[in-house]
Amino acid sequence: MSELSHGVLLQEQGRIEEAEACFRSVLSREPENDFVHNRLALCLLDQEGKKSLALDSINEAVRIRPEDPFHHGIKSLILAEMRKGRDALAAADTAISLDPENSFSLAAKANAYCAMDRWSDGEEWSRRALVADSDNTMAANLLTLTLRMQGKSDQNEAAVDQLLAANPESDIAHINAGWTALHRGDHRKAEEHFREALRLDPDCDHARDGLVESFRARSPLYRAYLSYCFFMQRFTGGKQWMIIIGIYLVYRFASQALKQVHPLLAAGLAFLWLGLVMWVWLAPGIGNLLILLDRNARLALQRSEKMQGIAVGGGLVFGLIGIGLGYGLDLSPALLAGFGLLVSTVPASLAFDNESAAGRLLFGLITGYIYLATIGTVILESVRNSGKMHDVTMILGTIALLAAVLCTWLGNVPALRRKKQT
Repeated sequence: MSELSHGVLLQEQGRIEEAEACFRSVLSREPENDFVHNRLALCLLDQEGKKSLALDSINEAVRIRPEDPFHHGIKSLILAEMRKGRDALAAADTAISLDPENSFSLAAKANAYCAMDRWSDGEEWSRRALVADSDNTMAANLLTLTLRMQGKSDQNEAAVDQLLAANPESDIAHINAGWTALHRGDHRKAEEHFREALRLDPDCDHARDGLVESFRARSPLYRAYLSYCFFMQRFTGGKQWMIIIGIYLVYRFASQALKQVHPLLAAGLAFLWLGLVMWVWLAPGIGNLLILLDRNARLALQRSEKMQGIAVGGGLVFGLIGIGLGYGLDLSPALLAGFGLLVSTVPASLAFDNESAAGRLLFGLITGYIYLATIGTVILESVRNSGKMHDVTMILGTIALLAAVLCTWLGNVPALRRKKQT
């Protein structure tokens, strides 16, 4: 067996790093072999932090053989993984111009649209790819994704059934089936599919993430949160911001109107609004805390998710206990500790289990500040033992509260939630 054939076999077996070494060895002797550059690009794409190298490699393949649509299709997939949707779309269009009937190129264009959250366009091009080749599994999986994201439940379930019937041993098919089950609120069925996907591929992060979501969805309140997420996923980032701002403006208008009727009605609306805002950010952390309480389910959690569960779920529980004791026993230090823990849960929900290094740093610093401010003010008020709080306590507390409110807006910035692609 040649070294190139051995590399291809290793790649098909999932031994990516060994395959990469084989391909690099071949390229040292055949630097103008476009096929090997293509294969190397796919190896690099499957490795953490090597997407830029994958792009360099596929660009070499394109340079050597620019008339090959497969090279441009792979380039489109890499650019989509790097969240460069427009560039991915351009590469897919180039591939299609070279071979309009090539189902892989058509599926690559569907994938580019998905990277841009343009689900209806993604559906159209997935269907075109399947017309060209009904056995194109990438197009079939993309079709289920686009249907699910658009809320086309019946069509999505039919597409998932077809996927499973065609290849019941496909981990991707079971992952799609799991998310479909979660969309319709069936967390038990979702758990079954994600477990099966992990059986087929124990190292599949997408299956593990889905399994964790199905564990969280055991809570009815978390299922309500998922419904909100699924609704928002139907829209592009710009439209999501418009919805968020629109809801806020409706709240402000309704609050002013209710004040004219009765101040208590306005206060009740404000309390409801605060609860909804808090729940959107705290639901994953509370879900992780619930999973931590299950000795079997907790094995699926990563360290960052466990920390999020403790900081957010634990902070909420002990914060409410502190506030209750503070009010009930008229203890200012306990009240301050409770409020501090409660306020810290918002930035803490963004400091842990966050893909973005910049986001982890920013929200981690805010969380750390709130913890330190809480400790400092509790000590200060304990020593003073006075009914009126010190000015320093009021200043530190106000800054902490404003920082937490700011986090509810900064948390919607993609660069502070998503990992920078390299």
